[in-house]
Amino acid sequence: MVNNILFMVILAAFLPAPIVYLLGRNVGKKVSWLVLAIFLLSTVAFGSLFSAVQHESIIEEYSWVAEPVKLTLGFMADGLSIPMVFTYIFVFTGATLFSIPYIEKRFSLDDVEDSNENYARFYTFFLLYGGSVAGCMLSTNLIEFFMFFELALVFSWLLILLFGYGDRKRNSMLYFLWTHIGGGAFLIGILGSFWLTGSFEISDLAHIADHAGAFWVGLAFSLGLFVKIGALGFHGWMPDTYSESPAPVSAVLGATSVMLSTYTMARLLPPFQPVLQAISGWFMLWALATILYAGVMALVQKDTKRLVAYLSMSQMNYCVLGVFTYVANGVLGSISYSISHGLAIGLLFLVSGALLYRTGTRDMDKMGGLAEKLPIAILATMAGFLTIGGVPPAVGFKSKFILLSGAMVRGFESGFMELFVAIMAGSVATLVTLGYEFRAVWRIYYGELPEKFKDVTPIPKAMAITLIALSALSVIFGIWPALITNPIEVYIEHLFH
Repeated sequence: MVNNILFMVILAAFLPAPIVYLLGRNVGKKVSWLVLAIFLLSTVAFGSLFSAVQHESIIEEYSWVAEPVKLTLGFMADGLSIPMVFTYIFVFTGATLFSIPYIEKRFSLDDVEDSNENYARFYTFFLLYGGSVAGCMLSTNLIEFFMFFELALVFSWLLILLFGYGDRKRNSMLYFLWTHIGGGAFLIGILGSFWLTGSFEISDLAHIADHAGAFWVGLAFSLGLFVKIGALGFHGWMPDTYSESPAPVSAVLGATSVMLSTYTMARLLPPFQPVLQAISGWFMLWALATILYAGVMALVQKDTKRLVAYLSMSQMNYCVLGVFTYVANGVLGSISYSISHGLAIGLLFLVSGALLYRTGTRDMDKMGGLAEKLPIAILATMAGFLTIGGVPPAVGFKSKFILLSGAMVRGFESGFMELFVAIMAGSVATLVTLGYEFRAVWRIYYGELPEKFKDVTPIPKAMAITLIALSALSVIFGIWPALITNPIEVYIEHLFH
């Protein structure tokens, strides 16, 4: 294994950024291939660590700040971080390949200039966004984590502001303000944890529950993450942001929200179990309310991207539910389901982008009969929906089953409310999920083909390869779930035992 591999992969996202920008100003869209190569190599690098983290954690530390507070710039690869960051960067790689034809068509519209400057900006910010989120997932201290978190916010905000559809200034500002509200609550938690423990190191949170005031620190962390994951009441930014961003940006935004938030909950919140246990049932109920509300909203949508936006909001709150069971299977299921959801939601946003690319519309009422015209799109749609719905052979089946089994264990151990949440999440919420999924499939791909779509041609090869790759990984993880669950189980074993 290469020494300092984690640091080198993070540098690979940030150091080439000026080169990407300057090169993009000269060669335009061709710079996308450089960004694709960087993400592809990063995916391979993280994939090579899977076997290693089943036996030990890999920690790299570098001197950063000595006074007035000692800080190290640290990166850690373990059974939690590697499966998540690998999958996340895989989605980024696919979104980059997908963007090559997509962004060219996006820039052909009147509201964004088709220029080398804009290609340079898009791919530079896209690269930096991916590197920032990877930095979050590998960080060993809270200040470093928050720095990368804020960088990810800035770069994603710029992508929405400069390249979104519709009223992108309003949408980007909503996203910016809401995410900063969450970030502010999270920062209060960071400062509170330092006040109690005298350290910013994540590992030093292990005994924070022994300190008076730990409840308020855990609550601040939780509320900050609820904004990021779009819990009911904190979701105002999500539908418009997701639906009005370019499809490659929507794909990585959706994957970021669920995977980074779940990663953070699974990394930071378990030490708070003794002080949050009493209210964790209410957090589970809040998650269930979000799942049902967003599911019903998805059921009535006619816009493909708003459907996927509400679908994402609904399903990612299963991860909240799983973490707050504070049961081993619940947390394991939450982590593995966030991986399957990140794959699926990225896939479905890209499908909606492919449909827009070929049909020129996001309105499902104007579609129909496209199954024969766009066979790759319907296969990818089914792969995404089966993963979200927890249907074999997709990876969502085992992860959601484990999560719900953990919720049931918590219900039997705790009381009526937690048991009610588990039963509703496994029955009514699942039926709503299947309802909006198969309703969408019927409206888009079956029925009579509109006359204006008689001459629709298959999607470009770059898009098709991306959809096939993401679909295939969902099925591979579903058939061989040990690829991702074995490292995570090592982390869970350490966490609970």
